[in-house]
Amino acid sequence: MFKSAPQPTARSKRAEESTAKSRELGAALRCAREASNLAQADICRPFGWGAPKVSRLESGQREGSPLDIVTYLAKAGTEPAEFDRLKKLAESPANGYDLQRHPENMPDLLPTFDFLHASAKTMTLYEPRRIPSLLQSEQYAEVTLRHNRNPKDPLVKEAVQARLARQEVLKGARYGFDATFYIDEIALHDPTMRSVLDEQLLQLVITSTVPHCHVHLIPSDSFDEDPQTAFGFFEDYDGNSVVTVHTATAMLVLEDSEDMAPYLRKLNELRETALSKRKSVEIANSAVHL
Repeated sequence: MFKSAPQPTARSKRAEESTAKSRELGAALRCAREASNLAQADICRPFGWGAPKVSRLESGQREGSPLDIVTYLAKAGTEPAEFDRLKKLAESPANGYDLQRHPENMPDLLPTFDFLHASAKTMTLYEPRRIPSLLQSEQYAEVTLRHNRNPKDPLVKEAVQARLARQEVLKGARYGFDATFYIDEIALHDPTMRSVLDEQLLQLVITSTVPHCHVHLIPSDSFDEDPQTAFGFFEDYDGNSVVTVHTATAMLVLEDSEDMAPYLRKLNELRETALSKRKSVEIANSAVHL
């Protein structure tokens, strides 16, 4: 037996006051301030802000105005590239979703994607026909990212390193952390990945022994031939939840319950179809040819 697919939880007052955008901005503001060795009082004093305003901005409880955000970032001496990114994020409408473009098949390069992983208490991920990126070996990731690209494209190396760095969330996890992965069984026999598959499967088997990592295979005879979309469900330690949906060139972040509902239903379908963790590991182990 294994856990049911996640359901949206009742949201606390704090969660109701925050959005995915405000939480990401808050974390970035705090990092910018700490990188400049400033106290909250150092931000408040020049602008006559009260301490609660800065505290709420940094915690994501307050949807700061674009002027508030750029004022704060300027005081913290934020690097120009990060300043421009956060200014753009602050100016985006609070409409319950956020669309972020990225180079083809490289959501790894989006800071928002890193933030969602780093702040998650639980995550449930599904990437059709392939091993999920959070479980990929370096060689598997490189083959995946080089597909249909110039072999000398410098973005490949950058994306591989970002993907590997993000996997650190699975190590030394905080209290209560859980990660669940649904993997199509056909990914264990992908002929296009033959040169790197055995090493990848060994890494998959090893990772699946970690108590807070739950790997479940979707049997080949249950595979849905219709086009499927990669997506993930993230819930943080304050009960805030979002769904990320991935296209080839963009990531969509959803936080309204009606928008998330179809993907949570899909997770329930996967849960009903998936093999147990023990059986999944046995099959993955038997697929290794070393």
